[in-house]
Amino acid sequence: MFSMTVNFVCFAIGASIGIKFADIDFSLSLFRHRSLWTHGPLIVWLVIYLLALFPGGYWLAVGFLPAHAIHLFADMFPRNWKGGAMIKLYPIKRELAPVLSFAWLGFGTYISMTQWFQVTGQLWGWLR
Repeated sequence: MFSMTVNFVCFAIGASIGIKFADIDFSLSLFRHRSLWTHGPLIVWLVIYLLALFPGGYWLAVGFLPAHAIHLFADMFPRNWKGGAMIKLYPIKRELAPVLSFAWLGFGTYISMTQWFQVTGQLWGWLR
């Protein structure tokens, strides 16, 4: 029972980090909002790499990945495709066109969910 509680707490922590992590660029003066670095698959690949190094973070990753995908999916549907809605190409002071911004966010969502399926497939035997 104790280990299940710890797993659930780790899952919840991972999900709460994942849902907001892409917006870390608000806090970092280095990036502008919706940076290519934070709003796409690069963070997902970093999480998978860290999971390979630290398998004890399994439940954090199981919570983080779908929450991150939800955040990216929500960002695919802004009020309008102007200014802050575009993916920024830091360090170049340019941004992707609306269709490419949409595609980048969609690709990040897809990668996040496929990685989640692969990680959880090891637990429940999916995707064999």
